[in-house]
Amino acid sequence: MCSSIGKGGCGRLETVECFVWNRGHKRRSTIGLRAGIPDARHSFLPSYHHGDYRRIVAVNQPFLISLQDVDPLQDTVPSRYAIESDEEDEFNPLRPSQDASEPVNVKIVGSIPTAGKLIIASGDVGRIWARGANLGEQTGAVYVNQISVGLCFNPKWTSATIIISEVTTRLPIWAMNEYGKQILETLKPSKVSLLDIYPVPSYITSEPLTFQNAPIRYLSTTNVDPAEHAAKFSPPNLISSTSAVFMANLSISKVQGLLLILPYPRIPPPAPRKLSPSNIEQLSDDFMPWNEDTMTTVQTLLFKAIDEKAPDAWVNQSTKGTSVHAPKWQKGDIGEGGMYI
Repeated sequence: MCSSIGKGGCGRLETVECFVWNRGHKRRSTIGLRAGIPDARHSFLPSYHHGDYRRIVAVNQPFLISLQDVDPLQDTVPSRYAIESDEEDEFNPLRPSQDASEPVNVKIVGSIPTAGKLIIASGDVGRIWARGANLGEQTGAVYVNQISVGLCFNPKWTSATIIISEVTTRLPIWAMNEYGKQILETLKPSKVSLLDIYPVPSYITSEPLTFQNAPIRYLSTTNVDPAEHAAKFSPPNLISSTSAVFMANLSISKVQGLLLILPYPRIPPPAPRKLSPSNIEQLSDDFMPWNEDTMTTVQTLLFKAIDEKAPDAWVNQSTKGTSVHAPKWQKGDIGEGGMYI
């Protein structure tokens, strides 16, 4: 439907309106300006196959100014983004949700010596290393909001305290700092070595890197250099686990600390929003991406960093499986009934 307001002619303002109903809505927009030429307005009107609302103003200007990303001479309808609104125009836009942090209460129980040497192994690599490290009986625990997060051991063959951290549950981001800070302030270690993982698929290097060729990497707060067995963890890569909290606090307090990071074939899920109860079944997971030689090497480096003698060799004590060089497919992975979005 078209309508004309005013009279055409040079020097006169002329408004030509053309609109139809499209999906029950009438859109308002100005498509351009053109010199006022009598009886020429209809040749200026574009031809649209779908309904839209257009308004054209003819003035005595010898040029055409396009006010929208729309070509009036195009053969097809304009793109939806050129004529329709987006989420910024909605009355009730969605707002990003924010994780509400909770009060963090960290409690360390058990007979754990202080002012000594400390080893902290976290996550999957901590669970796997503990199988063959002959740690003995548990002597203490670290609780966060009454949930067991760290398992403490004091083997007879070393003077160091060993904490196997986050093997039955994972810490949310809002609980990491207080957890790491309380452990270091309570135990007051003189030297600390840590063990964690880095995901090879997301690690940024100048050359493509496979899991089989990925080296052990390290970060240190002092001039500890295990370069003959490990490579530096280089920027722009980041450590986002609890190990980053330990290293930051060790650097501030100027305590010798070394973080050894084993390559991992998977990208771990992000930190949970809430602290979940401990799940003892996670200890029986038989996934083993490293061979015994790699575990022996990293075990030697862990104890060497704190001037302790390591056991001769690491032996896998798992009864469910042996080590493999590549991850095996599990239910839910791509190609095995999983969904890729």
